[in-house]
Amino acid sequence: MMAFKKKALTLVILLINIAVASAQTDTTFRKTGFTFGALPAIAYDNDLGFEYGVLTNLYWYGDGSTYPRYNHSLYIECSRYVAGTSLLRAYYDTHKLIPGFRTTADLTRFNDIACDFSGFNGAETYYRRSLTDEDSDDYLSTIFYAHKRDMRRAMLNIRSEQFGKWFWQAGFTLFDMRIGKVQKDKLRHEVPDIPTVYDKYVEWNIIGEKEADGGVDTYLRLGGGIDTRDNEAFATQGVWTEVLLAAAPSFLSSDDNNWGRFTVYHRQYFNLHNRRTVLAYRLGWQHKIWGDIPFYLLPHWNTGVLGAATSQGIGGGKTMRGVVRNRIVGDGSVMANIELRQIIYSFMLAGQNFSIGTNLFTDMGMVTQLHDVDKSLVPSAEHDLYFTNDKETLHTSVGIGLKIAMNSNFVLSADWGKALSKNDGTSGFYVLMNYLF
Repeated sequence: MMAFKKKALTLVILLINIAVASAQTDTTFRKTGFTFGALPAIAYDNDLGFEYGVLTNLYWYGDGSTYPRYNHSLYIECSRYVAGTSLLRAYYDTHKLIPGFRTTADLTRFNDIACDFSGFNGAETYYRRSLTDEDSDDYLSTIFYAHKRDMRRAMLNIRSEQFGKWFWQAGFTLFDMRIGKVQKDKLRHEVPDIPTVYDKYVEWNIIGEKEADGGVDTYLRLGGGIDTRDNEAFATQGVWTEVLLAAAPSFLSSDDNNWGRFTVYHRQYFNLHNRRTVLAYRLGWQHKIWGDIPFYLLPHWNTGVLGAATSQGIGGGKTMRGVVRNRIVGDGSVMANIELRQIIYSFMLAGQNFSIGTNLFTDMGMVTQLHDVDKSLVPSAEHDLYFTNDKETLHTSVGIGLKIAMNSNFVLSADWGKALSKNDGTSGFYVLMNYLF
């Protein structure tokens, strides 16, 4: 892990040196026509490990009159993590396909051979890093907090643009989730043959039989909001607020699931100095209104815009950096992210506009609506390995990041975060795409 961080730092320093040597100044830059950013998908996610593959983001700016806003964007990624998890994704975003509307569409297959699962309701369950550490005297298994999750997703969203900064939106998201025990023959290393947390939850009927293997679920989305940001990829001022209602009728589910949830996001950006120093924050609240949500969709956050391959939490590189992925899961929850962003240097290179920046951040989250956990079948001798006697409380992490952006849209991001509670994890390092929000 430390060796990887040193290599990443060396690469960043090399890029900065190249940039300084090639720097030009052009404050009137306007991109026109077609451009793309193509990279080998060489990244690192503390929850998934080292990633390799290819990705590209193709942009069409037309005559450049709306730069840095593009007319069309197509993001394509084909990658694999060393541990065996694989990702295939295509994401299309345009405001030209249907006049007066912004259309986004996503097709993804994310085959996660060891998806993090440590239980429900945050602080009411244990997470002990030592149980997955082969060098620890407490070691049980590297996959003790994991199950298999093969996610296939199709998503479509249409957002109005006729009312200025105000908008309404509608769409759907279809999930085909295939859940099960971790397939040990797919792992690159041997693990002890002991039950995982997921196995025990199924045995104790905390996870019911009909949802234990996953299922097909479709929810319909309707909402509205306001967006006054000056730029989407790197906003320096404005707000972006959304109110969303998701309803999953039983006739669109393979297991007659019928549920609804309410989601609110508020993001705000303050230009502190010359659009180069920005204070930004994001607040999110999600609440179940009716029904029983399958356990495999509890981590999912309803959204009309997918900035990453998944919209899940709370915990991990896209919600709480430094906290174990999916650590804070319940029927309803809140989260908050606060970042101080600084552009260090801007330059022209090979006809493209680049910038290098950094960010200091703190992330927070908490379950506000507990998931019903029936412990009647849990043997008293095993209770203390899986459950605490604590009440849910606020979870917090802090950290620092580095950003390299091309044409204010294509952003390479590196963040390091530290959890402030050992029951949430230790720390995490993430080399991903885009700002968190």
